[in-house]
Amino acid sequence: MTDARTHRRLRFRIQLDLTRSLVESASMIRPLIATLLLALPLLAGDRVKFSDDAYSLEFPQGWKKAKSPTPDAEFARQSADETVIVSVNCSKIPAGAEADLDAMGKATAKNYAEVIQFKGEAKMSDGTLDGCKAKFITMAPQNEEEGQLGMFVILIDSREHLVRVIATMAPQLTNETREACLGVVKSFRREDTDEKKEE
Repeated sequence: MTDARTHRRLRFRIQLDLTRSLVESASMIRPLIATLLLALPLLAGDRVKFSDDAYSLEFPQGWKKAKSPTPDAEFARQSADETVIVSVNCSKIPAGAEADLDAMGKATAKNYAEVIQFKGEAKMSDGTLDGCKAKFITMAPQNEEEGQLGMFVILIDSREHLVRVIATMAPQLTNETREACLGVVKSFRREDTDEKKEE
């Protein structure tokens, strides 16, 4: 009987010591966690809102403000290695009208191919970004040694606006920058979440 009671007391004491240890550890770790949480937005990069804060894109650390090579851009950002410039513009879709992404995609591909004297064939595909229909247009040179610029254009139909995200790419583009550019596109978000377009 005495041994059982002594065993229970010993077990309780061990549990109590363990609890105290965990509490002390938590009190030490909590400031560290708070510091890391404060640092996360800086590590994640810069989320830029545009068109009266209706939409946003997130850019990696090191990307900086730049002069857009395309007219009427709301803003532009350049990659840290200065091989990509992403510019963004929005146009209002008139009430009752619908954006014909197929027709716009073909016209956009033709126009930009002439601008950068693209010799290949533009590739187009459909998709969605944050619940909005999107048309993806890729003009990537087959031979980077020719010094041919490339472009990646995304047309996004948000019902209220036609959003154009235009990436102009230098011939020598690293895989890291290419992935970062795709990450920018995938980060598109509608800030008016209550009115998101159904997929």
